[in-house]
Amino acid sequence: MIKSVFAILLGALYCCFAFIIISLSLWLLLNAQTRTGRGLAVTGLILGILPLTSFLWFRLQTQRVFLGRINLVLFAGLVGIGCAILLTAPSGNPGPDSPIQHRFSQKTQFNPFTITNIIPEVDQINLGFTVMPYLDPLLTAQQAHQETIPTFRLYRELESDPNFHELGSAMGWAYADLLRYPADAGHYYLYVPEKETDAPYPVIIFLHGSAGNFKAYVWLWSKIADELGYAIIAPSYGFGNWGNPGSFDTVLRALKNAESEVNIDKQRIYLAGLSNGGIGVSRGAVATEIQLKGLIFISPVMDLQIVDNEAFMERWRERPILVISGEADERIPYSYVAQRVSIWEAANLPVTSIGYAGENHFLIFNQPEKVLHDISEWLEKTDR
Repeated sequence: MIKSVFAILLGALYCCFAFIIISLSLWLLLNAQTRTGRGLAVTGLILGILPLTSFLWFRLQTQRVFLGRINLVLFAGLVGIGCAILLTAPSGNPGPDSPIQHRFSQKTQFNPFTITNIIPEVDQINLGFTVMPYLDPLLTAQQAHQETIPTFRLYRELESDPNFHELGSAMGWAYADLLRYPADAGHYYLYVPEKETDAPYPVIIFLHGSAGNFKAYVWLWSKIADELGYAIIAPSYGFGNWGNPGSFDTVLRALKNAESEVNIDKQRIYLAGLSNGGIGVSRGAVATEIQLKGLIFISPVMDLQIVDNEAFMERWRERPILVISGEADERIPYSYVAQRVSIWEAANLPVTSIGYAGENHFLIFNQPEKVLHDISEWLEKTDR
């Protein structure tokens, strides 16, 4: 009796396991954007099938030779493809001459053999675009599909750069935050362009939005860095809840750590934030531990208790603010952003507001060249 119950339970667990892994693997096989993704899909299918063929080989008296050969082929394929994937996984260390590096302000290390690094970041994002319409009422399946086109194009471009390819992915810390691990793992991206002089670097600190610190963000900012000579500091803060108490300490620790690596011009530090990162920018704008030269809000959520406060107005009376937003943004309505801008303009703050007609919340992926051009132009005017 006990053996029968145990066998039924084991069979049920296997069915659940096989259904999940085979379903995910089939989806990945049909939708993967990379060879590694397709290899992982085949590996997943083998993992789902191999326990069943092994059980049949063990239980059946007939066809044992045939089933044995099937198992041998499946096991060899599993080992071969698995080893190939592991051996070609990004190390996370592009090398000492690379302008882009993972950096850590705490005792954390990059592990290249985590599943979130082995699965290419673009395939993780692709899965996110597939799942999110079922979880997010503001994102339809059609919109998600439309957003994959510019996003995949961007990732193809950045993955062709050996340094960014070898960088791997830091998305594991975003998923860990969802599992209630600490949001601040001490990780940040540091991009330092080459320059001919020993003059200190002006800095842009970028705060990512919800879903984590995509390396595509720092890839985009690297264009401005190379053009204008800025260092880029992009801290990771879990899934992007910059409204958490103490979240801005993550930024301060990253900046302090970066100062040990780069000669930073402390009079030319700009704080930028995308979407939820705008909350972090709001808080940084009134932080006494840091002196900022300018603020950049992109499709921003803002902390209204801060940015509508007279203390914020007084502090930013003579320092520039840039606000960029899509006029068709359903997630962060343009009216919400425009109202903040109107309040600041009435208080005589030097704010520049740029609205993108017809663009939604994903404008940084839809119009990357335009966004980067507008930010670069604004920096050249204000950073003097």
